[in-house]
Amino acid sequence: MPTHIVIPKGTELHRFPLDALICVSADGNYSNVMTLDGRETLVCLQLGQIEDLMAKQLGSGIRNFVRLGRGLIINLDYINHIDISKQKLIMSDCRGLRKELSASRDALIKLKDLMEQTLNVQANE
Repeated sequence: MPTHIVIPKGTELHRFPLDALICVSADGNYSNVMTLDGRETLVCLQLGQIEDLMAKQLGSGIRNFVRLGRGLIINLDYINHIDISKQKLIMSDCRGLRKELSASRDALIKLKDLMEQTLNVQANE
């Protein structure tokens, strides 16, 4: 199973460890990749292109990453708090990194349901 995602950027190449990838957010025709060290790297790919790239490189390993609405891809391992009424999602490693993201109410409802289903499956195993 792959341990990194590789994203080309013009004449450069970025290699991100999957366990350090918090989220990818849309920024027009670009995307911001946020990692566990708090850095955000702007890459010259749209979010849909990043999603396709991840699917190709990770195959079944993509299950920890979910597209959330039109503007985000998140790593489920770093979800700390979902607040549907305030349309906020807090991503955290519980050691210092804390990133507050905005998402639509519908997207957060689906995410909460997904998280609850995952917990129910784990409890039944």
